[in-house]
Amino acid sequence: MKTKRTVIAACIATLFISGTVFAKDKWEYHESGWSNVHSYGKVVVAQDSVNQWGPWEDFVEPAAGAPSPVAMPGMSGSDPYRNNPVVVVTEGCAAGTWCGYAIYRNSSTGGQEILTRSYYKPSDPWSAGLFALTPTPDNPSITAGSGRGEGNVFWRVTPLGATDPTFSDSGASIPADFGGGYGWYRDDGLHHFHAWTGNETDSGWESSSATGFSHNWLSSEATSEVGYGWFALAVKGADKEVAVGTFEREVATYTSGNEEYRYWDETTARTNGYYVAGIATPQAYLADQQARDIRAYYAGGSFDGSSQGKVLIQVQFAPATWQGQWTGAMNFKAEGNISGANISSNSVSALYSGSSSSYAGSVQGTFYGQQAGSIGGVSTVTKTYTPPVDARIAQMPSTQTQTAVFLVNKVYSTGPSVKPE
Repeated sequence: MKTKRTVIAACIATLFISGTVFAKDKWEYHESGWSNVHSYGKVVVAQDSVNQWGPWEDFVEPAAGAPSPVAMPGMSGSDPYRNNPVVVVTEGCAAGTWCGYAIYRNSSTGGQEILTRSYYKPSDPWSAGLFALTPTPDNPSITAGSGRGEGNVFWRVTPLGATDPTFSDSGASIPADFGGGYGWYRDDGLHHFHAWTGNETDSGWESSSATGFSHNWLSSEATSEVGYGWFALAVKGADKEVAVGTFEREVATYTSGNEEYRYWDETTARTNGYYVAGIATPQAYLADQQARDIRAYYAGGSFDGSSQGKVLIQVQFAPATWQGQWTGAMNFKAEGNISGANISSNSVSALYSGSSSSYAGSVQGTFYGQQAGSIGGVSTVTKTYTPPVDARIAQMPSTQTQTAVFLVNKVYSTGPSVKPE
């Protein structure tokens, strides 16, 4: 197995050497326009700061020192004898939650006969969002890297764009089974789970679910859901502190019938999607990588709900910059900055020189794992193709937009003082 992984790593490394990910033109910062450019989430570049973390501020660890003690729910941190209302986090990610990114879409049916499923309304396009996953095992010994047993999960998605999810969370905690698998297919830990709940009343029914794909190299959970490709391969090589999977909530309302034929017609509403979430890399480790001028190289894939692509990312910790390339449906490259455990970019362009397409969009992501073993994130990119002048009689300009989650895993690191990991 060790030899097999070495060969795989060597093959991926050659992709970096021959790729365009290292090409870097002169940077232009355009500081006068920073007030109109979003760095990550809903934070504009002009308001970004190394001292403030935007929507991720709740879960990023301090650079040094022990974690702050957690107050009991409903109690003030400064006065333990005074009851205060429990603050509900409406977006971003709270402490103790696996934080990340998602693509989601809404769909619905209306006035349909249950047996024929007529009058179906097409799903909305995929939208990008921040994703929060709270896994709670019944047995506290079940951790990110080990253990199996029962518990529950809760998920929440916060839109990054103009389209709100019909259902922004799972509604309630969902009963879940963590870890498990048969024989050689077993994969234990909080990242691997299956959760579902549902109930029916006189007025309708509803269900809510979520999954975390197995990281086992023999497992087919990821490929059964998204197909074979670079993204499914990246799931199997991900850090144990990364969960990748699906989420869904659906509610149906009965609209006609009588006592004998009570549930003949119904309307349904549904939100479903795919996510990448995990435990952010500690700041102490990232600061160490920066101090030692380490460069790290990552490889993996992206998934837009129907197709997969290849993703390569190079990280320079000392200057806190990164470059990446996405091949597949869009073929673009991006470069940007590192802020804490997060990466972001609004600089998106054509991957190949001589392209007749122009690009616009954004990329954002997070380092996951105790040693930054993986990076997960989301991209929203628009490609506008303008045909050459002599071809415009036969071709019309076209625009294509892709919203996709991505996951890349560390292949190797270089630098003047690289430590074995």
